[in-house]
Amino acid sequence: MLSTQEEVLEAWKAFIARGVILTNKVRPEIARSWERCKANGLDPWSLDFPIYSESLLKEKRAKYGQLLTLAGPIMNFLLTLLDCNISICNLEGFVFELITPLKHYPRSLGTYANEFTSGNGAVTIVLNEKIPCRTDGFEHYRMVSQTYSDVSAPIHSNNTMIGVLNAVNPFGCLPNQALPMIIAADQILEDLLNNNGGTFKPFIDSKAFQDMIDCSSQFVIVLNQEGIVLAENLASEQLWEPSRLKNKSLANSLIHKGDLSLLLDKDTQNANHRDFLIKELTSGKKQSYLRCVLLRKNRILLPNGDVYTVLVFDPFSLKDEAGNPSNISQKPAKYCTPAISRDVDYIGESPAWTKVDRMIHKTAQFPSNVLLQGETGTGKEVVAKAIHRLSQRKGSFVAINCGALPKELLQSELFGYEEGAFTGARTRGSIGKFEHAHEGTLLLDEIGEMPLDMQVALLRFLQERTITRINSTKSKKVDVRIIAATNKNMAELVKSGQFRQDLYYRLNVIEIELPPLRERRSDIPLLANYFISELSKQLKMQPKEISNDALKILCQYDWPGNIRELKNVIEKAMILSDDQKISPEILSEYILHWSPDSTPSKDVNSSENLSERDHIIQTLEKNNGNIFQTAKALNIARNTLYRKIEKLNIKIKTSAFKDSK
Repeated sequence: MLSTQEEVLEAWKAFIARGVILTNKVRPEIARSWERCKANGLDPWSLDFPIYSESLLKEKRAKYGQLLTLAGPIMNFLLTLLDCNISICNLEGFVFELITPLKHYPRSLGTYANEFTSGNGAVTIVLNEKIPCRTDGFEHYRMVSQTYSDVSAPIHSNNTMIGVLNAVNPFGCLPNQALPMIIAADQILEDLLNNNGGTFKPFIDSKAFQDMIDCSSQFVIVLNQEGIVLAENLASEQLWEPSRLKNKSLANSLIHKGDLSLLLDKDTQNANHRDFLIKELTSGKKQSYLRCVLLRKNRILLPNGDVYTVLVFDPFSLKDEAGNPSNISQKPAKYCTPAISRDVDYIGESPAWTKVDRMIHKTAQFPSNVLLQGETGTGKEVVAKAIHRLSQRKGSFVAINCGALPKELLQSELFGYEEGAFTGARTRGSIGKFEHAHEGTLLLDEIGEMPLDMQVALLRFLQERTITRINSTKSKKVDVRIIAATNKNMAELVKSGQFRQDLYYRLNVIEIELPPLRERRSDIPLLANYFISELSKQLKMQPKEISNDALKILCQYDWPGNIRELKNVIEKAMILSDDQKISPEILSEYILHWSPDSTPSKDVNSSENLSERDHIIQTLEKNNGNIFQTAKALNIARNTLYRKIEKLNIKIKTSAFKDSK
């Protein structure tokens, strides 16, 4: 039985409130784990975690020394493939080994995982039920664990269960194939434990190992110390003929020969997120290649002294001839000219952006509606795409600007129409954005601009999850995750009657506020260098270096147009600079002369004592309501002027005027 997270949440609430099991909404093994937790007197709202015991950890490590030696390489493979916490525990649930991609994760190592103190999860279900298991989100009994996704499998030695192998993502959803992957990893470990010779036997050629890496939808290649390809997974083989790389040096397939030393370097972080060009076979004389981005690499030491380097490449870096991400279920297109590298989700390391990043990862795994709020240019659509990608929903990401279309067209765009619905309609009708985004994500951009009658239709969809095309009487069930985005103050729109309160609460299940660039200035150098790298590919230019003085000026500017404005400034600077360095004098004049104390320019007829509102109105009147000319006269960006007009309640028709009161 497959249930949605919404159904599981309904079942969890029913059990916590009334002790009732909704058998049609929750799996039997999950229901049994809830009942055990309740019988043990565990508080579902508790925030405590088991206490770490260093003495017990030393004792268990010594007792299970051989198991740790054999399990170490396999756990490191899982860490690289899944990028999450990998742990191992004994039959009492004591976790005596944990490896993690996180800088600090103290919760489970050296503690007991049980349904008396820590609640349920895949590991506790395996310990009780003796079968492999996966748990996600609201299947966890304790609320504090409901951001988790975890898979576990029992470890047997000579047909006797001795422990459990676990993979846990505390902040997001594990991929669909995580459970078969850990089962395959568990089989490798059991084969090693049951090896009668007692000596370590390399497992890389085993069927279980191939099954484990084949479970990954990303492209996986394993190298020895000389750069010879020892293994590649099915996703990798979709790029070229099966086993084209195996038993050959990867250097032969790299456009840049020096890349191999970078990939084999002991520093596991130095090559991450870099592009690597891999040669493709072609029938003609032209050399074609695929551009891949390295997500992760790991050097894995085996008990016999061998060293493997496992490489995980991002499938979204592959482009078709139009520059769009390829579908990894099909063989990616070949091309002979450089392609623009993949669109990254977002870039930032500042505290303000780290908070957003944490929200994105926690939010992605659940189907709840999300409201993104932030100034123009802060990256709302980029964040929406990131949430969709991390959610691993099977359908497409679809976006529509609610403020760009009249209400008649907006209705047909959202719900679709049948033949003859209106003059100019297609003869066979057309599906709407809701249908197009089935099993995917729909971004409703500029949601604050949506007409009131369309708000009613959207509210009805959110309640019923069905659509009816224009000129049709048939309704259709649609599974769509809704993300809404706006640069307006939604609470104020509700207060003024421009937006329905009930719809606002429906959309605002999870709210993510994107900080303006001026509140994350430490990210400006990262973004500037990223745009230089990307624009050099788009413009077919040599990458340019930006001087420290120019970066300092960029970091001081207030960026009313946010990231979008920064990208435009970088593009202009790259085009206008004559050498390979972007220096301050190349930057736009308004950035060079900007300072926090800058004041709008005034002509001789304006009064020094005018309020900001009156001054803007006067300048608008002088320019006949022309926003561009007014912004130029005030020495501010157009987006800033629009925000001030809205904030100061200035009305514009053919010209600006003061409200009569």
